[in-house]
Parts: sequence; C-alpha cells; structure tokens
Amino acid sequence: RYLSTSLQSESCRLENLYLGRMNIGDDGAEVLARGLIGNKSLRCLHLRDDEEDIGITRAGWSAFSAALCDTSTVNNTYISNHTVQGLWFDWEEDFEDEDVDPARDIDEDIILYLQLNKEHPQYAARCKILMTHNH
Repeated sequence: RYLSTSLQSESCRLENLYLGRMNIGDDGAEVLARGLIGNKSLRCLHLRDDEEDIGITRAGWSAFSAALCDTSTVNNTYISNHTVQGLWFDWEEDFEDEDVDPARDIDEDIILYLQLNKEHPQYAARCKILMTHNH
C-alpha cells in the first residue's frame, strides 16, 4: 500500500519499476493499479521475469484496465493514467503450454491503452475519451 501511495505522489519521479519474480497476484495488481491513477512519471512496470506465473487473473488485469482508462465518466477517463507504456511480461512470446502463459487473462483493451500511451502520448487522453464515450 505504501508503494501505491508513493506512486500517486506529485513528487514521484520513478520511470521504471521492476517487480519480476514477486508473484503479486490480484491483490498486488489492484494496489499497483490504484497507484497508477494520477501518476505522471512511471513509463514501464516490469511484472515478471522469464516464464514465471505472476498470479494475476482477469480480476487483477481489470484493475489495470480501469487505471489506464476509467470509463465511468469523461472526466475519469481524462484523469486516467496516460504515461504507462508497458506492463512487461512478454505477452508476445509464444508459450508451448497455455497453463504457463501469464498473459492469458489480459484484456485486449489494456494492450490498446498501452499502445496509445506509447505511440500518441499527447493525444492518449482524447483518444480514450472518443473511444469509450458516446459523442
């Protein structure tokens, strides 16, 4: 919880956070996701090394999705996180055994939001608003 509070701090200058081999699970994902809301410095969150399972299910990934693009209101979408460009865990790797693939529960929207943050940082908020709210 201290990490979440530190990430939300205006004075946070952390750009990369390595949490590989920590198996943070859904509870850890939710705490980290809360910390991303309002964070303006973190670019990359490294969640795993090699092929180790990080214990995050759809519930944990949905917390990251909401932090990257809170669709509850236009204002919440606007203040969502638009700086994180990667939650690295090698989702592009081909795994021989589906049970070992830590990316199996990741919502495709997360990948899209990360891509917007990386490729169009100055327009990410506007793009997310146009994508998720009727106009």
